[in-house]
Amino acid sequence: MNKHAIRSVHCLVLALSLSTSTPLFAAAAEPQLSELAGEDYFFAQVPVVLSATRLAQPQFEAPAAVTVIDRTMIEASGALDIPDLLRLVPGFQVGHAKGHTAAATYHGLADEHARRMQVLVDGRPVYGPALGGVRWTDLPLDIKDIDRIEVVRGPNAAAYGSNSFLGAINIITQHPSQMDGTEVSLAGGNKDFRKGLLRHGNRLDKLDYRMTLGYRRDDGFESRTDIAPPDPASGLVSARDPLNDGMRVSLFNFRGEYQLTNTDSVELLAGYNGGPRSEGRFDGIVEAPRNREVQSHFEQLVWRRSHSADEETRVQFYHTYMRHRERTEALLSDIASDALGMPVPPIAIGLFFPGQTDELTVTDYSVFEERYDIEFQNNFRLSPQARMVWGTGARFDRVGGDGWYSRDDYIENQLYRLFGNLEWHPYQNGTLNLGTMLEQSGQIGFQVSPRIALNHQLHKNHGLRLGVSRAYRLPTIYEDNADGAIRFQDGELIDQYILGNTDLDPERITSYELGYLGRFPSINTTLDIKLFHDKLDDRIAAPKKYPYPSELNVVSDGRIFYHTNSGQLSTNGVEIALNYRPEKRTMLGLNWAYAKAKGTALDSFQDSLSPADWQYEDLSEDVPRHTYSAFAMHRLPGQVDVSALYNKVSRMKWLGNGDRLGPQDRLDLRVAKHMLTNGMRSSIALVVQNVLDEYLEFRDENVFDTRAYVELTIGLP
Repeated sequence: MNKHAIRSVHCLVLALSLSTSTPLFAAAAEPQLSELAGEDYFFAQVPVVLSATRLAQPQFEAPAAVTVIDRTMIEASGALDIPDLLRLVPGFQVGHAKGHTAAATYHGLADEHARRMQVLVDGRPVYGPALGGVRWTDLPLDIKDIDRIEVVRGPNAAAYGSNSFLGAINIITQHPSQMDGTEVSLAGGNKDFRKGLLRHGNRLDKLDYRMTLGYRRDDGFESRTDIAPPDPASGLVSARDPLNDGMRVSLFNFRGEYQLTNTDSVELLAGYNGGPRSEGRFDGIVEAPRNREVQSHFEQLVWRRSHSADEETRVQFYHTYMRHRERTEALLSDIASDALGMPVPPIAIGLFFPGQTDELTVTDYSVFEERYDIEFQNNFRLSPQARMVWGTGARFDRVGGDGWYSRDDYIENQLYRLFGNLEWHPYQNGTLNLGTMLEQSGQIGFQVSPRIALNHQLHKNHGLRLGVSRAYRLPTIYEDNADGAIRFQDGELIDQYILGNTDLDPERITSYELGYLGRFPSINTTLDIKLFHDKLDDRIAAPKKYPYPSELNVVSDGRIFYHTNSGQLSTNGVEIALNYRPEKRTMLGLNWAYAKAKGTALDSFQDSLSPADWQYEDLSEDVPRHTYSAFAMHRLPGQVDVSALYNKVSRMKWLGNGDRLGPQDRLDLRVAKHMLTNGMRSSIALVVQNVLDEYLEFRDENVFDTRAYVELTIGLP
């Protein structure tokens, strides 16, 4: 354990000692579910999930493995960022490509955009239409606003369409009626971390509402490489220029619900996120230090009519907007000198490009994306043995970015969908789910994503699940239309380094799943086991194409990254989740995921050579063989909460700008004291992230060392 970790643990012990002896505040008995203990609490917490089929179902009847992270677990984890919560889920890996850019994936196969995971917030997909994946830091959402997270571990395109490929994450925020009063939260720690949050909720006549205002600053990873341990793959310490990856985030979030009648309600949700994100590398030329100015907002309107306990009609409309402004400027001779590792005099530009002189070259990283989406959904009961949900929707996307696509106009795409799921009980102990999603896309055309699953109840507390599904991932607009290049101001090409491909096919995955879910009330324990076989075809990648005509090769080095369908991958494995939870604030969770992948993909090629002579790469290490996590939380006397989260991932390769990294393990600790004085609820918490040794995250210069912060929260009635 390093000296920073030892100091942090000493602080943790000191805070615990102070919190249990401080006479300033009188501890109050908190009215909560933890007053129930043992089997009483266990039976009160029968899991009901919504995300697998769009129908509220007991977990025993869901057609896929689902992990639920509730509000108490979110708080006890000490996580600052939503992706870190996914370390609680079997088979998930989390890495930070930059201090402000996190990637979360299920069974590997991810770059910093993690394009193979669908993420929804209150039913609104936040998968980016331009580059794909989720820009977690740009979401108009704070982790304190989240009530629960449901994670579907496996393809879920039958319910939520393309891009619910490896899995789906459904983030459900707190309903306005759950918050009454005002809450102020202040936090600070090392890495220049500061955070302030103001949350307020109230009821006005028939309107329940809550709102959040927040600000956060963080300096990201260490701005140096001399402390990085050797890379396990090569034994070498990275010599790259360190990253410039701090952030400043301002956000606003609102959720309100107005009860029109006894059966009808209207819900309005809106949010804004903005501020600078530091980008580039110190001493870089093309990648010079700069700020990326972010503007992101959304508006969402939901109308519901409740016909009965099992029947509801719902119409949702939402609009999302995101604009990043970011650019650098440098002399072409300086760019060439940096890339070639030797001085390039300005006069040499005219030798390669007659009529041209050395000039200031602008690299524009700005990007814009906007989405309009409308969806109709109807849940109803067919008979005492059968329920159904069906719906239809339409989506319009447009994106732009001259530096990404080398065009001034917007690229547009439409998507239409029709979906449904039938839940049928063909016999007393059996549940059959039949689901499908039909989609018509302007990019690809028509595709169908079906799923069938049978759940059989061996006993009221023990069930088996057998399912098969197929899902697709549409190419992103960037994968279709990328045109990354360096040009003179008059438009003449200097060097091309990446190209899209409008002939891409969607990725396709076929997944087979055998699951067991068991509840053991006498010992307050749940056991979840999943065996799976996944077959991925038409994987989209960007292998290197040689030779590519270029004059100076200032970036491309005689090759270009060209998006194409390349490679297949099959993955077999098992996941085990064991949870002991006798009370709301007492839990021990153990997760283990084993995945063995096999496959190859094109790494580099030349059109002049026979395909038999092209270079291929082994994909087996893109998926880590083992992923472990352990989570424990407990409330001590005196309203003191203690918790710990341990996560370990075996050797894996992050794609894109990521690296092949050795095993990493991390231990986070948290202690919190809850108090009541003069009618005000308050708490103080100390969180220490990674009390173990430093490790490398995502790439071989991202050193994650010990981090600590203190958070004070005061609640006003």
